[in-house]
Amino acid sequence: MYKVKLKPAKNRDGQNEPPIKAENNLYGTITDTEGTPLPNVPVSDGYQIVLTDANGIYQMKADPRSTFVYYSLPAGYAIIQNEETHLADFFQKISPNVRNKRNFILKKLPTASDTFTFAVLGDIHVRDAATCSQFSSSVMRPVGEYFRQHVPKGLKFGISLGDIIDDAKNPETFNLTREALGNCQCGPGEYLPFYTVIGNHDHNAFGGDSRFTGTEDFDLGAVRDFMEAYGPTCYSFNIGKVHFISLDDYIARQAKTNGSAIPTNGRLGLSEDVYKWLLSDLDYVEDKASKMVVILAHVQLRGLKDAPHRDDMIERLAPFNSAYLFTANAHICESYKYEVKTRNGNSVMERIHGVPMGNFWYSQYCPDGASAGFYVYHVDGNDFSSWEYRSLHDSQDQMRVYDSNDVYDKETDWSHKYVWSNESLFAGGNFLLAHIYHGDEDWEVTLEHDGKSEKMTFANKRIYDYCVNAHLVNDNVPGIKTNFPFFWDRSENWWYLKLDRPASELRGWKVVAKARFPGSKTVLTYTCDRITHTLSETT
Repeated sequence: MYKVKLKPAKNRDGQNEPPIKAENNLYGTITDTEGTPLPNVPVSDGYQIVLTDANGIYQMKADPRSTFVYYSLPAGYAIIQNEETHLADFFQKISPNVRNKRNFILKKLPTASDTFTFAVLGDIHVRDAATCSQFSSSVMRPVGEYFRQHVPKGLKFGISLGDIIDDAKNPETFNLTREALGNCQCGPGEYLPFYTVIGNHDHNAFGGDSRFTGTEDFDLGAVRDFMEAYGPTCYSFNIGKVHFISLDDYIARQAKTNGSAIPTNGRLGLSEDVYKWLLSDLDYVEDKASKMVVILAHVQLRGLKDAPHRDDMIERLAPFNSAYLFTANAHICESYKYEVKTRNGNSVMERIHGVPMGNFWYSQYCPDGASAGFYVYHVDGNDFSSWEYRSLHDSQDQMRVYDSNDVYDKETDWSHKYVWSNESLFAGGNFLLAHIYHGDEDWEVTLEHDGKSEKMTFANKRIYDYCVNAHLVNDNVPGIKTNFPFFWDRSENWWYLKLDRPASELRGWKVVAKARFPGSKTVLTYTCDRITHTLSETT
């Protein structure tokens, strides 16, 4: 840790700063490594936010429910990493019923930059030492390798979007995953600092106080184990011209006496405490019109119109230059545009993230058929220049192309026939189908053949990947039929083209997908020139 000698606290008249108010039991200073006080830095106990004064001093009366005090990292300062875990370190524990003095020292970046790159992981669902070992070797190692090869210099970090473990009943699983997240080596002696978001599976319904059953306060105990391992659940930080906000958008409300620790009858959305904290955080963001805001939460909010405070939260993002919601939970890749538009004229976009675990570590294919993978986002100024989906088994794997005439199996013991004609869009014709894992309506997809280019149509409909469904069931992938029957889902990321002959008769063709991004002129191009008929697992 940095050690500095604090400069005496003086007010504007050069006199000693007045003492900490008697009623304030939480206070301290925020300085840089030279001992220079940092004013106007937001500091929170998880329920309220105050700013440091001209002398870098903050003070407040801590909420009796508080566990931590922490700051919102100012732009132009380095992400501090915990010396043991290597995770982002911006908080300290407190005891709210005694006087707490907690100081923070920040390191100014040698060169301010508005350009940076970060990785995003969807649900992980580590359930034991074995799956944590898989996570370390098959996910964290490739993430680190990506940054070693492609981002050897510059600002970089990672975000885990929740459901870090599969069942919060065993807190030791949090520790296993924390070690894996913290050991993402991206250079000699360099580790990618990760921020974490809490998911619904990270709540421990055994830990809630039964006296609060059915109320939002029950959640206070349910999040205790996660916070012990990872720190605050609601916090913010600034990198360049981007304001990131992490939120807990799952409210545990009911105690359990046996079985899994996963809460039942929880509510999706923001609790009153989380919502009030969010409003305070947004109030302290200056010059919103020149910045991008990224809300980090676990549960996807698309379609959840009754989720507490969802619509108001979306409305409050309009003053920013650009705004995104990053969510996970559904285990699928999808994008959704809200009607609310930001200052640059683009819609607030929710990005639902596919998962690196595939199908709960039993298969490399996600429930929507995408290959297991992680996301990389590139920022230039106050919007994304581009983003990528990186398959963990083949970095070039971005899509699969199918012939609608393929039939993958007979009637199964689940009485489900896997044929494309199950979808009305593909009935009665020869269709070429392209499942582009993280594509969206802004992408341009064409079939290039016989010297011509034909535009493929965005399905704008959620469709099963029947080839993957058949593989999971009929190839008897271990654990799928036993533990997760019917665990698959639809995806919107489909394009199709009706042909005058079966797709299998095409020669010298390729599907070309051009990825376009709101607020950016960057275009990324992906191609595929083969039809997938059968699938297998990477060994």
